[in-house]
Amino acid sequence: MITPTVARQEEAQLYEELRRAVEEFEEGEQRQTVLNRMIRQLRFAKWRKDRMRKIDAYCQRIKPATLWIILTTGALVPVLLFTMFIWVSLWVE
Repeated sequence: MITPTVARQEEAQLYEELRRAVEEFEEGEQRQTVLNRMIRQLRFAKWRKDRMRKIDAYCQRIKPATLWIILTTGALVPVLLFTMFIWVSLWVE
């Protein structure tokens, strides 16, 4: 999981890179390309931070019993699917 502090640090780093890109390149196509790339990265970082906030909130509210049910279901699904595959293949023969 990505923590809010890490997300803020990453976003701050991206803003710093954007500021340097603005100062480093003169007006022109190269500057526009770099700015568009940095803006895209910032939008993605913001979107990811918003999505992770929802997931983190859910994970904070989850109860141990629910977690065990999720883990057990995830572990038993492959066994169930394999058993169904064997049963269907024997039935078809």
